[in-house]
Amino acid sequence: MEVEIRAKVKDPKEIRRKLEAMGAEFGKEKKQVDYIFKRKGEEKKEQKPGDFILRIRDSDKKTFTFKALTDVTGAWEEYQTAIDSPEQMRKILEKIGFTNSLTMTKKRTQAKLDDFEVCLDNVKGLGPHIEVELQSEDKNEAKKRILELLGKMGINEGDVEHKGYVTLLFEKQGVKYKGTG
Repeated sequence: MEVEIRAKVKDPKEIRRKLEAMGAEFGKEKKQVDYIFKRKGEEKKEQKPGDFILRIRDSDKKTFTFKALTDVTGAWEEYQTAIDSPEQMRKILEKIGFTNSLTMTKKRTQAKLDDFEVCLDNVKGLGPHIEVELQSEDKNEAKKRILELLGKMGINEGDVEHKGYVTLLFEKQGVKYKGTG
């Protein structure tokens, strides 16, 4: 299971320096455009555990992802595969009753630190954030470890955002979430 926590950051360069001092090695900045699909007619439906989105990511790697909400905020059930053509995948989804409910654009710089995946992101409509991810079957232990890492970087609890970027952007559109942590 994928467990992610994000936090707003005031100075992404300072966070990067701290992560590099801990041993993180960053790659090049990449632009990612995510097309988020929901079933037609359910774009504004209240979301609960088990509800899902389908995502087409158009970046250097093109992927198709199924992400289902769980009862733990920041923890998703996720399955992903590479695709050749985001445009053809979009047409398939539209033909089977899905609609592009949200398009998210971000600039991302990724790093690996021990078993953490760390991303410095600038998300259109949300601003600069750090995202820390762990793969774990123990969602609560993973969340604890991520919060400890953020604390070592001086990120306080008030800046931590347990919701995903997609959730934050959907909430801006008026979508409600219930029982998802």
